[in-house]
Amino acid sequence: MLGKALFSPEPRTPEPRHLLQTLKAETRSHHERAERVVRLMSPDLTPSGYRRHLEALYGLYAPWEASLATCLEGRFPELCLAERRKVPLLEEDLRALGHEDASLARLPRHPGLPSLSEVPEALGTLYVLEGATLGGQLILRHLTRHFEGASVGGFAFFRAYGESVGPMWKAFGEALPRACPELALAPRVVRGAQDTFEAFEAWLRESHVDAPSSL
Repeated sequence: MLGKALFSPEPRTPEPRHLLQTLKAETRSHHERAERVVRLMSPDLTPSGYRRHLEALYGLYAPWEASLATCLEGRFPELCLAERRKVPLLEEDLRALGHEDASLARLPRHPGLPSLSEVPEALGTLYVLEGATLGGQLILRHLTRHFEGASVGGFAFFRAYGESVGPMWKAFGEALPRACPELALAPRVVRGAQDTFEAFEAWLRESHVDAPSSL
């Protein structure tokens, strides 16, 4: 769902313009493990299974986006953080699948996400979330075909920025080194991304997205 490249266990200190490539390389194994718990491409996916995945994602994105806003919003306008929020899109999809405000409020949130109080770690998390948006276009195409004619909503979360998904990713890549210009901080950005992948993988496993659930 999110990009792949050679993984090295010892993060390098990159040139600022190469930070994206370094993140991709240093998180490859984390990404691959996280991908394995996302089963939205399954030919056997049911509407209830799709809903369970979105519920689990909501439990991650709600606290992540709140922390990112606290740490980054207003400090780095070039990141366009408000435009990148996915929680409203998840809420739109979940309402289309039967949730109401009261049931959304009861959905469990991840209780122990890594701290995003510092800029480098927050940028690492944002890298993962934006990469997921880019990679989610493949999932969107599958869901659109798989659920053709079904009443499952409009896939707002995976549609994300619509035709602007590519430009938004490019803008993030250009803004990232400006938000983290100090070379010595790059390994912390990498660690933040790795921790985010690990939290994603663990939460989806713990959420039992293949098990029955009810509103």
